[in-house]
Amino acid sequence: MPGVNDQFTLEPNMASPVPGMSYYGEGLDKGSCGVHIDRITAENAGFMNCTLFVDGRGLTGAIEIVVAFPPDQPSLSVVSGNSANLEVNSELTFRCVAERGNPAAKLSWFLDQEPIYEGVKLDKPEESIDDRSNKRYFTASSTLTRSIRAEDNGKRLTCQAEHIAYPEQVSRTDLVMNVNFQPQALPEQVVYGLQLGRTATASMVIKANPSPRVLWTIDGIDYHQGTEQGRYAVPIPEALGNNHYNVSLTIAGLTLEDLAKVYVMRASNNFGTEDYRLNLRSQDEVYSESSSFGTGEIVGLVLAVLIVLLAVALIFIARATGRWCFRGASLNTDINPDSEAQITPHPHDDEIDERQQTQDPAAHYVHEGDEKHAATNGKHENGKQTKAQQQSVPTAVPTVPAKQENGKTDSKTNTSV
Repeated sequence: MPGVNDQFTLEPNMASPVPGMSYYGEGLDKGSCGVHIDRITAENAGFMNCTLFVDGRGLTGAIEIVVAFPPDQPSLSVVSGNSANLEVNSELTFRCVAERGNPAAKLSWFLDQEPIYEGVKLDKPEESIDDRSNKRYFTASSTLTRSIRAEDNGKRLTCQAEHIAYPEQVSRTDLVMNVNFQPQALPEQVVYGLQLGRTATASMVIKANPSPRVLWTIDGIDYHQGTEQGRYAVPIPEALGNNHYNVSLTIAGLTLEDLAKVYVMRASNNFGTEDYRLNLRSQDEVYSESSSFGTGEIVGLVLAVLIVLLAVALIFIARATGRWCFRGASLNTDINPDSEAQITPHPHDDEIDERQQTQDPAAHYVHEGDEKHAATNGKHENGKQTKAQQQSVPTAVPTVPAKQENGKTDSKTNTSV
């Protein structure tokens, strides 16, 4: 048996010469030749041979004992490329190997605990057998091909081997990636809130590896880092960690002319150069006519908006409370729906029988609209009133028959006063 130096004999109901090994089966007379192992180890992996002697003849059988045992800790290496000098956009191939395991380990890749699937290739496990122990081994391997990015710098590349026989089920090997890259580009920067007449410091944060060297250009004059010239001082870039650097420019006695300038900063290292543009804005800056908005325009715009909102609110309140009238004036005629405008036409001379009318010398009032007009009975000619030639006081006033025009009836009654 693998793991046991000498041969040994097992029989039912007899003590085993090897601790932890005992007979197992239904009896030798039935051809059972088995063994019970109390505690299996990796040393027991391999082929076990059992020989049963019957009537002086030996019958031999074999069985393979497969024991899961952990592989070695995975190793991580760079197949192609220079891991000591990683550059942005360069392509590298990494290889992870977990040897001498049974069964083969399961390999996977991570970048700062984020799984990687793109560019991963799993190789077929390689099988091998140890001649001395007759053990069967498996070697698992995997490759990762990746285009290096600037954000990969400082991250941890991990190859993880998963196996049932590992004490914690997994084993890992890490590689911290040191990526070299030129200063990374930024859009045009604007610094706000500077005060006129005081020393102003304008700064921006750039990313580079290794650290950059900076050069400011102002009105055609160059100002190198670590120098002070006139009103301008250029400090050495301040490392913020994770390949970020704070680059600044100090200006003594900030003026309006300084606000009108465009500042150009050039950052460079061994892997490239990048230019940056910077503009300054003051909290009490007076904008030129070319500026889109000044302080006065902004305040006026805000006041106009507030006035419009106040007017709209007053209109809604007035309409809701009924305090304002939103309709045009209308004439109230107080005419009932069933009323008709009564018009008394002036009859023609040939339509009036003067003999049937008695003239009244008294004055009468005829209502026309809302006004009262004094009137006398007499003859009307061409719409004008004439003085009666004869007057008498009648005792009774006959009723003039109603005249019909256009389907309407006009009635007229004279009443004595």
